[in-house]
Amino acid sequence: METRQELARKSQEFRKFYYGRDPQLGTAAEPVKEAFELINETLFGHIYQRPALDHRTRSLCTISALVVLNRDRQLPGHITGALNLGITKAQIAELITQMLFYGGYPCASTALQVAQQTFEQWEREHPGEKR
Repeated sequence: METRQELARKSQEFRKFYYGRDPQLGTAAEPVKEAFELINETLFGHIYQRPALDHRTRSLCTISALVVLNRDRQLPGHITGALNLGITKAQIAELITQMLFYGGYPCASTALQVAQQTFEQWEREHPGEKR
């Protein structure tokens, strides 16, 4: 079994690649910092590293869940992660469109707006790269 330090290292490395940076908690989260560390160690240090699914599949599953749950605040980070993994904008848009039938029109419409904003931001940060 891996130690928490090993999971934290794996989590930090993956998150830097996936998000393009190491996301930091704001000061409001300081009192519960340990809970967020445990979540990140478990999710990104362990679950995302399991070999049965590759990172691309896990990323697409995460976006799907966020769309149908209408979690538009978390979508930009995971859409950025998907782009960093090589998933195309067309694939992400198609996935969101499919979720229209599982989460409903409002969820999909909001997600497509968030995706467009995230695509534009990603393109500003990665000039010349196409997805």
